[in-house]
Amino acid sequence: MAARQHTQFAYRAQKEMGVWDAPPTSAALALDKPASEVRALKYSPNGKYLAWAIAAEVRVMDAQTQAVVATIARAGVLDVRFSPKGTYVVTWERFSKPADGEASPNLSIWDAKTGALCGAFVHKSFGEDAIQWTDDEKYCAKLVAGEVRFYAPEALDQPALVLRVDGMSSFSVSPGRSPSVAVFVPERGSKPALLRMYTVGSFTRPTANKTFFKAENVEFYWHRLGTNLLVLTQTDVDNSGRSYYGESSLYFMAAAGNFDCRVVLDREGPIHDVAWNPDEKEFAVVYGYMPAKAALFNHRAEPVLDLGTAPRNLVRFNPHGRVLALAGLGNLAGAIDLWDRKSKSKICTIDAHGASLCAWAPDGRYLMAATLSPRLRVDNGIRIWHYTGAMVFRQPIDELFHVEWRPAPAAQFPQRASLSPVPQGIAVSSPAVSAKPAGAYRPPHARTRPAADSSSPRSLSDMAERKVFGGGRIVPGAAPVGASPDMLAKAAEKKRTRNRKKAKDVASTGEASVPAPAAAVALAEPENEVEALKRVRQLKKKVTQINALAARRDAGEALEANQLSKIESRSQINAEIADLLTKFSSIST
Repeated sequence: MAARQHTQFAYRAQKEMGVWDAPPTSAALALDKPASEVRALKYSPNGKYLAWAIAAEVRVMDAQTQAVVATIARAGVLDVRFSPKGTYVVTWERFSKPADGEASPNLSIWDAKTGALCGAFVHKSFGEDAIQWTDDEKYCAKLVAGEVRFYAPEALDQPALVLRVDGMSSFSVSPGRSPSVAVFVPERGSKPALLRMYTVGSFTRPTANKTFFKAENVEFYWHRLGTNLLVLTQTDVDNSGRSYYGESSLYFMAAAGNFDCRVVLDREGPIHDVAWNPDEKEFAVVYGYMPAKAALFNHRAEPVLDLGTAPRNLVRFNPHGRVLALAGLGNLAGAIDLWDRKSKSKICTIDAHGASLCAWAPDGRYLMAATLSPRLRVDNGIRIWHYTGAMVFRQPIDELFHVEWRPAPAAQFPQRASLSPVPQGIAVSSPAVSAKPAGAYRPPHARTRPAADSSSPRSLSDMAERKVFGGGRIVPGAAPVGASPDMLAKAAEKKRTRNRKKAKDVASTGEASVPAPAAAVALAEPENEVEALKRVRQLKKKVTQINALAARRDAGEALEANQLSKIESRSQINAEIADLLTKFSSIST
């Protein structure tokens, strides 16, 4: 049997960076770590290289051997990316424009093996969509002045192709062997928003068109084959006033142009996340006001599986599409539900409290959750679970900024017909328990004071007792804290006087004094049948309560004196009911 491929992840923190072999081995790799702060860290999409940027340079390392392949002498780099095959490295520095002159290029493309500069551009901000590549690396695309310019990497001084659409604000290049490009024109006045799709290299006629209202910006979600596209439209303001975060809608489009529709969601509220199943033409959506609903839809945007309602805002399929993670991260509690897509059942729920990142390992068996800074500056670290719910790795890291898995094809990690158990010999960790007890809630103004002891006042009555006795809270049966001997003597004398009086009453009557049955309160005579009916119902309710007391007495339970008194008054109440029924004979009770 062939040895199982290792998975790997890398991280960067305020004071260090590191590379680990992931579970089941879980071992830190020997690495020539830089002495200064690492500002950016990124694996190539094919997992071949790992690049990081420090203040003075960028280093490209072979991810398998940990040997440095190239060093790029470029200072001030804040972000690093790779082309799809890892042939080129893209770096970005902060944009700056001198008062007298043109801005210098801050977006550069380098050869990953040699570190040679291939070309450079001016780009104010950097993100995933700043420069986009076709999967074959034939073109890289960039939005410039309302047009998409496609450059050949070997000739970056002039664009090879140009796509012009009036009013275009964003675009997205699809993955796949036959790449498409989708362009978006936002809503303007009474004109609806527009989305068009073209085949890269053939811009004379779009392959698909879609118009919609209430769309100021969009997010693109391509299927990994590039055949279908989900478009999440958003507005900054909800004109109906029902949501503070604006309105959102989801649309489905086929790249061939033969099908498009709006995805109908049966719950009001924002759309939190969307994800394609990498192995099937289906997708999952988390939507609606909290607690949000999650559901699976097929390639015709029809719901096929309800995944329930819970406080969740993120969805991720594992690379094989077999297991689905529904997470509530960020401001939510951090619970992650794992679902088996094949059996359509929930496997387990993981507690990833405080996590701000959730990602599957390339082998599809392990799920990572990380608490990152600066969102949270405490309890930063990495946790990894097997998809059966067992925690197999936990590493606290101070001021953790970024962590990511080393990419690898899912085909390297074949799946079994049934979900595999936790590998033998792997250490299963238990969640850490805080040594500090939670304790009772204390308001913010009292949290800097020492914890209250049993003598501290806990209510207004306690404060009154403190004023009277000059001490702490009174405990029944114990002398008040701070009471003087004279006060204690007077209280004891009063108690003895009450006891002597009770003893005299018992000696004179031969039995303890029992309060006489309470005399019936004289009520006004009912003037009509309506008032009489109300009175009869009240009396019957009392009789029911008395019967219940009598049953408890007959069962041998010791009752209080006032309860026995109520039982003795039952005959009086029954007589009053009979009298009322006689006077108002037409009453129907």
